[in-house]
Amino acid sequence: MLSLFANENMKLYRRPRTWILVALIVAIVLLTGVLMKGHEQPVAANWKQTLIAQDQQLTHEAGQRAKHIPAFARNLEVQIKTNEYAISHDLPPQASTAWSFSTQVEQEAVGALLTVFVAIIAGDIVAGEFTGGTIKLLLTRAQTRGRILLSKYLAVLLFSVVLMAVTFAASLIVGGALFGFTGASAPYIYMNASGQIQQMNVVAYLLANYGFNSISLLMTVTIAFMISTIFRSSSIAIALSIVLLFIGDTIVQVLASYGWDKYILFANTNLSQYFFNGPTITGMTLGFSIIVLAVYFIVMNGLSWYVFRKRDVALT
Repeated sequence: MLSLFANENMKLYRRPRTWILVALIVAIVLLTGVLMKGHEQPVAANWKQTLIAQDQQLTHEAGQRAKHIPAFARNLEVQIKTNEYAISHDLPPQASTAWSFSTQVEQEAVGALLTVFVAIIAGDIVAGEFTGGTIKLLLTRAQTRGRILLSKYLAVLLFSVVLMAVTFAASLIVGGALFGFTGASAPYIYMNASGQIQQMNVVAYLLANYGFNSISLLMTVTIAFMISTIFRSSSIAIALSIVLLFIGDTIVQVLASYGWDKYILFANTNLSQYFFNGPTITGMTLGFSIIVLAVYFIVMNGLSWYVFRKRDVALT
């Protein structure tokens, strides 16, 4: 089993595409930092008036979009309440630091790309063997199909951890070089699941985000891996995996009026909703989402195992 796992990692990291994806992550983090540094503005003395004016504009936008895009309107309302909290507690906007930069990069600039890059690798790792015609050679080893499949799955999981670690390290290094490492104890203002505005240490918030996103990344790997196992074409498997990731949230929003919407996988992958801002669908709980994710995880891996074990490769 260890030899299979080592072999899968060797094949994965010997491919130029793997290192291109890693290099792209680093380059995007660096570019984001340079752009943010170039547009950085000092905290104005009249920051309270600025936030008040911003709240007025956000309130107008929230009223216009409440009926058409409820989720977006809710995000605006959260921003309004955090602004009001900052004003009442005399908490001016913080200057950018390595910690705030890392948080912003993970949430806005690189988080989606990280998921896509992992889906590319996971979507190809099994289907690519059929596309390249190497599946017969792989199955002639004195190993069961279950062990072969498990070694591939673990290799993709390890790659996702490596890519996340690279993102974290690159954002801290770039952020520290451009903005400094001070401000680790600065407060981060957020709304909890009960609708109350609170604050926490910015470093704790950063680590919490990476922790929650690791769960989402695990499900991304599992989805793409299942698709890769079912389809013989790596291009189809990769394309389908990426499309599902992009339309997942849209599907949840479109079906929001139906009671069974909460059982959709993509409505449950973001566990941070039970700690920050509240659940997107009324009535959902942390325990419910964990159970739903566990069921999907077992079903998708079970389907991958069944299809791979039963697949006839004589004609490939």
